[in-house]
Amino acid sequence: MGLKFGLMSLGSISSKMLLTEAEKLFDECSLIDIRKIEIKIDSGKTTVLYDGKELEDYDCLLMKGSYKYSTLLYGLSEIYKDKCFVPIDPNAHIIAHNKFMTHLYLAPDKSLKMPSTYFAAKISETKAFLKTLNYPIILKFPSGTHGKGVIFAESASSANSMVDALEVFKQPILVQDYINIKSDIRIIVAGNKIIGSMRRISKGDEIRANAHLGGDAEPYIATPTIKQMSLDAAKRIKAGICAIDIIESDYGPLILEINTSPGLQKITEVTKKNIAAEMAQYLYDETKKLKESKEKVETRYVMNNLGIEEIGDREFETALSVVNGKIVLPEFVYKMSNFKEGEDINIRISNGKIELIKN
Repeated sequence: MGLKFGLMSLGSISSKMLLTEAEKLFDECSLIDIRKIEIKIDSGKTTVLYDGKELEDYDCLLMKGSYKYSTLLYGLSEIYKDKCFVPIDPNAHIIAHNKFMTHLYLAPDKSLKMPSTYFAAKISETKAFLKTLNYPIILKFPSGTHGKGVIFAESASSANSMVDALEVFKQPILVQDYINIKSDIRIIVAGNKIIGSMRRISKGDEIRANAHLGGDAEPYIATPTIKQMSLDAAKRIKAGICAIDIIESDYGPLILEINTSPGLQKITEVTKKNIAAEMAQYLYDETKKLKESKEKVETRYVMNNLGIEEIGDREFETALSVVNGKIVLPEFVYKMSNFKEGEDINIRISNGKIELIKN
């Protein structure tokens, strides 16, 4: 059973780290530049083109990219989710790439606490709300990665000035309580497992701890509460692979955001763990499980059509087919046997009898 893996991404170092580990497990791996992807929808048929040609089939596809590609990531995941193993649900790309959507989606689960957040479509409404707050506060754009678009406001006047300046970007603004913590925790999730965790510490007066902005990082052993929060948040948005960013406050741990395209360099360096290898192992195991499940369904379908029961050894009569001196068995015999191409088998031969037995 050959397994084929495709990684759709912008080709970052983290993507190449993951692909290197995936190549040790999958039979075939490809790095697919998401910028060269096109989707054609015509008369009920959807075609994905890569570099002008129809994209080949894969057993597993992982889609990664920045918020600029969230619509494309959603579309690709929607197209392939029933064709192969896609670890991240289509909606998860939209949810994780928009901080407002993340907060909105996690809010019904009271165990997934977040900083108090305010959102309004109009800047005038946001300005009116600023008058009611205790300061300092945080202003954020809903979209953005690596800590970009996060602004600290010490007073109502400074917040108003910043909102005026930000209005030029024609984006709504999130207003959040400021939690006076100089660090955050990054948790990497793969399936039902935490595969990496670190604490990121801001430098000097910088309020953002994100390592991409020059903050320091150190190993961190996640508490049972934070582990469970991270797993529950990932499960809530149906992201098999993601990072959860959390701060420890006086009110307990609070989720800041979810990242469906987490970097691997810093956390690998800090934890001294091969995070990419654990991620690749999760992808391989789930892909193998899904493919075996599909093969069993196909076998059951063939057997049902032939009127053959699935349970136990079966014996039936068929005409012997010999091609170029080789005995050729019907396809359903191969499917029923659960043999896999390339497996080692024992062959027992006697007069009028041949047995093939797995090692």
